[in-house]
Amino acid sequence: MGCCNSQPVDPPVSKGNQGRLRADSSNISKGNFVRTTKGLVRDHFEILKTIGSGGFGTVFKVIDKRTGLERAIKEIPKSKLGPSSEKQMLLEVELLKEMDHPNILKLFEVIESDLCYYIVSELLTGGELFDKVLKDMRFSEKIAAKYIHDIVTAINYCHQKNIVHRDLKPENLLLLNNNPNAPLKVIDFGISQKLAPGSKLTTAIGTLYYMAPEVFSGTYDEKCDIWSSGVILYLMLSGRPPFIGNTEVEVLKKIRAGQPEMTKGIWPSISEDAKDLIRKMICVDSASRFSASDVLNHRWIKQHISGEIEDNPINTQAFEQLNKFRSQSKLEKSILTFITAQVSTPSEESDLVNLFKQLDKNGDGRLSIKEISDGSAILGLGSQLDVMEIMKNCDSDGSGFIDYTEFLTAATTWNKVIQKEELQRAFKLYDEGGDGQLSLSELRDCIPGIEDSEWSKFLSEADKDGNGVISLEEFKQYLTDKILNA
Repeated sequence: MGCCNSQPVDPPVSKGNQGRLRADSSNISKGNFVRTTKGLVRDHFEILKTIGSGGFGTVFKVIDKRTGLERAIKEIPKSKLGPSSEKQMLLEVELLKEMDHPNILKLFEVIESDLCYYIVSELLTGGELFDKVLKDMRFSEKIAAKYIHDIVTAINYCHQKNIVHRDLKPENLLLLNNNPNAPLKVIDFGISQKLAPGSKLTTAIGTLYYMAPEVFSGTYDEKCDIWSSGVILYLMLSGRPPFIGNTEVEVLKKIRAGQPEMTKGIWPSISEDAKDLIRKMICVDSASRFSASDVLNHRWIKQHISGEIEDNPINTQAFEQLNKFRSQSKLEKSILTFITAQVSTPSEESDLVNLFKQLDKNGDGRLSIKEISDGSAILGLGSQLDVMEIMKNCDSDGSGFIDYTEFLTAATTWNKVIQKEELQRAFKLYDEGGDGQLSLSELRDCIPGIEDSEWSKFLSEADKDGNGVISLEEFKQYLTDKILNA
């Protein structure tokens, strides 16, 4: 089934989401380092192969010539974009820049040429959840709980930021890689929308099998994503969608009735808790339907996720590193955040991802003071940690929470990173001229929001030979002196 569209238009996005993309440089956040440039893709990327195509563009597997890291690039010809679709595409990019969650596709860069837009993102090689469902025919409850937890924590994070996905389906849920415990990533925010609290969306859009009944009526909110997630959970447990028919009209009639069959076939072997959660997610009355937070607090999710956590105990070393993290200047924090956001690899992040999700008890995709304090208590580190000091040092954007990239930046063992190839990768991304030297203008372009006085101080301290540019060794020595010896 394709997308169903009608004429009513959603509330307009704010002016900040319109037009060309600009980074907010007032605070240090992951989105500040997602650069939008004009030029040719071949200048920095080698295309390896085509990995997908759709109505608006083609997706390629590429390698970044500057860092040697594999990425995915979506090529979107401008000739296929009308004014409204270009605006929606730019909104999708803006939303992805804003999001910072381990279960949401990571955006790295946007390149605009005369003919195309190129969206550079992390490469997901594990395939679609839909393919895994077909291959396995049905999941065990434990596996289904893991994936629905991944999905709903991502959606809960989106809803906290007033973002409605609107097209959750197995095809838009990809596995990071082929490892058995690979995390799920939510992709394709192409029809997502910002929704002010108390407002309603009006455009009937999505993929029929997964659309909530109120969407067809043209008055709905973020809970449409919960219905879609419930349909996905039903599909994972049974191998078939809850509402099927010979025609779209027949499917729509069953969706509006909203009574998924859970008595025949495999359903007697499924736990009552799992079926109870499905009923509360696939609930015709959206006011009574579970929120994302309700789902994460349901007994079935808590039982199964607690089992997963027991298999992956909290990483004490990473937690202690969080407590030790000190970065005195905005520039130093910006450099470390850039490295974390742009050049760290999934294998380097995997242990820290597990720790982050274990600490994030309410599943909102960020860590509060209480969650940090509770995590330290579990490890018996409570008296050794100054939680307020951790928050002060790690909360780079001043939100009052530790976001995902802020956590990775603080919990990383930087003495290893600075001596390894990650630093060289970052250096090459800064080095736009490709001459092996960093000029002040190159650094300014990569790191927004730094005062002239701080740049002058950086140059005087890092430029050991006084030639006005920074070499890789000078860059490495500066970070070693400032971060490792702090």
